[in-house]
Amino acid sequence: MSLVQDVALNGIGWEECFLSSKRCRKIVEELKFSLWRESKVVDKGEGDSLVSFTSNKRQSVSADQGWFGPELMAHLVKIENRVCGLFDTEPSYLELWQAIRYRNGGKFELHHDGGLFGGEAAGERALTFLLYLQGPKQGGETYFPELDLLIPPTAGKLVVWNNLRPDGTTDDRFRHAATPVHRGRKLVLTTWSRQRPIRT
Repeated sequence: MSLVQDVALNGIGWEECFLSSKRCRKIVEELKFSLWRESKVVDKGEGDSLVSFTSNKRQSVSADQGWFGPELMAHLVKIENRVCGLFDTEPSYLELWQAIRYRNGGKFELHHDGGLFGGEAAGERALTFLLYLQGPKQGGETYFPELDLLIPPTAGKLVVWNNLRPDGTTDDRFRHAATPVHRGRKLVLTTWSRQRPIRT
């Protein structure tokens, strides 16, 4: 069964070798030149406005696409075109990509990628795209407790899941956590497709 069929039938799927080891290594090398900042979490503040802040629940550093160099962007465009082709969407529906790096002890406790964005013009985060670039020697799995599913962070693997039910409400089965890295380093690229275009 293909990745797209898995997501359509089960809400989640993955492709083990979406990127080659060589391509992953090149991207990891290029990411060294990006601007890394402590990762933040997003939640609703006063008046349902969204606020972002650092939290002990999330221990990692992130680099936004706006800081990616030309060579890295060339790789990213190819990845994005493949993703959009597979899932019949346009780049304008994708949020800007983020690179996230977890060192020893790095984690992101149980959370959902959707549920906060329905009031925005682009709507909710419909799909999550998570691409592992570098896996640690121990730990760092992506864990979905409602599905009893633990996905190893193997370099080159693309994981995709649907955050919403058919009626557009949040699907709680896809609450997940980035389990702590116990030995080594984990590096991922991620983005989310919205219900309507988000890029101008």
